[in-house]
Amino acid sequence: MQFEVTKQVLLKAIASVNGAVEKRNTIPVLQNIKIEAQKNSQGVDVVLLIATDMDILVTSNFEADMKKGGVTTVPSQMFFDIVRKIPDSAQIMISQESPTILQIKSGKSKYNLPCIDAAEFPNLSEGELGEEVEVEADKFAKMIDKTRFAISSDETRYYLNGLYLQAMATQGSDFELRTVATDGHRLALSLLVSDKFKTPFGVILPKKSVAEIRRVIDGAKSVKLAVSRVKIKITTDQTTIISKLIDGEFPDYDKVLPKNNTQIAVINKKIFFDCVDRVSTVATDKHRSIKLTVENGKMNLQVSTSDGSFAYEELDVNYSGERIETGFNSRYLLDIIGQIDKEELLMRFKDSVSPAIIEAKEMNSVFVIMPVRI
Repeated sequence: MQFEVTKQVLLKAIASVNGAVEKRNTIPVLQNIKIEAQKNSQGVDVVLLIATDMDILVTSNFEADMKKGGVTTVPSQMFFDIVRKIPDSAQIMISQESPTILQIKSGKSKYNLPCIDAAEFPNLSEGELGEEVEVEADKFAKMIDKTRFAISSDETRYYLNGLYLQAMATQGSDFELRTVATDGHRLALSLLVSDKFKTPFGVILPKKSVAEIRRVIDGAKSVKLAVSRVKIKITTDQTTIISKLIDGEFPDYDKVLPKNNTQIAVINKKIFFDCVDRVSTVATDKHRSIKLTVENGKMNLQVSTSDGSFAYEELDVNYSGERIETGFNSRYLLDIIGQIDKEELLMRFKDSVSPAIIEAKEMNSVFVIMPVRI
């Protein structure tokens, strides 16, 4: 194997796959990146970089000036660190000197890395997948960003340890692509109306896969999705991710979306966030709870603790409903307010003991937060 490529192209490809590498010291070859230099079906010289931890496989490809084809594996982190520290404008020559040594040359610099035979590298095949559907990458990225913060870390409910990706038919001819996450205390839902989907599905993406997908679609124009019962395939121009899915059934979240929250407060997002942030400073209980009262165009936030600490904030809101006195986990509340990208948000209440809805006009996302006892 021997090929030459610019530092920027090689570094971008390594960075695309590096996150999938197995970080624990288990099977040595899983800590390596597989490098394949070959001609593609169009006769173009292409280099593939492949990494896997047996649950997710990421492949990135780029064109290179190839002198000789071949395949091997090299330590991922060492490979990444060397290339990262080479000057930005440099050309890099990669060549396999022997079955156990890969050489990296740039200018007067030279590095040798140990190889493991590519025959030991596992193959995570994609299997049979459903139809491939293309969506706009920036909109898909936004859906992920608006929901993944609510993914649960409770291992006992493993089916909540991921992001639910659902395509569902709506009234009319369109489909909605939805991302949903919940930890039982809060729920985040984001949607995209699309006429590209023809077949409904619902799958749970593991948290690590969500992070890798979000990273590789950043900056892409479009992303292609294909799913089966056990795997998902995500493709951009130069990177492909194949991931196993969480084998479980996501809760029927539609049943827990409040339907009768008719008491609506219109609130300035920044002022609300800053007030919650300030009063939560003195909260010391496990839930960092704050008391929230809204009535007559005012909302006040209050924290009082057993050691005498006290905090109070008041803000003007557009609200004319009945008095609501409730409590929320301040960290969860800040997480949700932080997802609102409009100047004003709507906070919808049913009563003092029921979940509240937070959303904004023309945002295609909705958030539910459970109250806590004050």
